[in-house]
Amino acid sequence: MILATLALSFGLGALDQAPYVDRVAAVVGDHVVLLSEVRARATLVARTQRATLAQMTDAILHEVTERLVEEYLEQSEADRLKITVASDEVDHAVEQLAQGNNTSVQTLMKTVESQGVKPDELREALRRQLLEGKLLLLRGNQMQRIEEKDLRARYEQMKKQVKDPKDLKSYDELKNELLNELLQERIAALREDWMAQLRARTWVDIRVGGGSQ
Repeated sequence: MILATLALSFGLGALDQAPYVDRVAAVVGDHVVLLSEVRARATLVARTQRATLAQMTDAILHEVTERLVEEYLEQSEADRLKITVASDEVDHAVEQLAQGNNTSVQTLMKTVESQGVKPDELREALRRQLLEGKLLLLRGNQMQRIEEKDLRARYEQMKKQVKDPKDLKSYDELKNELLNELLQERIAALREDWMAQLRARTWVDIRVGGGSQ
């Protein structure tokens, strides 16, 4: 699915459409996240997955609320550092997404709309991804460098996981794949550590599904 890579930006899960009373879902410093915002994000993902809006659990609401909290923390940090994402950068990201799906921008947008996502919603999700990327890039020197021994060690792990090592491609054939795998893991670890630091500086109270801090 074209929007699979945006799942994190949109949030996760599906919600029912039962009547509800809006309330505070989370407080981040002096910022309030409303339950209506959480439901809107979760409903958006449900549409992209062509899911029925028949489920609403505290776990789903909590997960989406967590993501909205993180986005606010990231945006606050970007404002502090005066980091922005220009419109032409988003345009380029849209073009790359279209190319990655072997289609044109026009066709991409039609496909996105057929999945229930407005072009502006797609562009906003991409803007958030680009902003997070810029912020993480500033911390790139804190990420542990990937060395040849790390790639070799991961390859040896793969060999132990297959029934017959002869069925496994050679190290040279898998080297780029191993590098990308390790890189993604270390970026994820870097983001987790950075987010923990941001949360430690800001009072966060999530009121959906438990989990205050």
